[in-house]
Amino acid sequence: MDIILQIFWVNILLFIWFETDAFVEYIKFLKLNIFKIKQFEEYKLINPKISYHSYIRQKHASFFTRLLTCVPCMCFWVVVIICLMFNSFYFYPIIYISSYVLYKLLRKYVY
Repeated sequence: MDIILQIFWVNILLFIWFETDAFVEYIKFLKLNIFKIKQFEEYKLINPKISYHSYIRQKHASFFTRLLTCVPCMCFWVVVIICLMFNSFYFYPIIYISSYVLYKLLRKYVY
């Protein structure tokens, strides 16, 4: 049962990060400029269809930004954190593959 719970936690976090603007909105609400949100909004006036992930990948390319904008990479690290929280590294491969496949299926058919 814990494995299913972990898979869904991973998918919730991936959904919030990749499919919503929640991160950008909370950073704006908290008035933190460490994530280049103001620059992103200025750039979005010129290119209205760009997402925050595409913007940071293009304009602020680094290992860290590529890591944050890559679904398999982000899934890997989210699963590491979830496994640490639940003390379940034995099931890491099952959780990772299941989470990633479920996210891709949900993205294709639901989001």
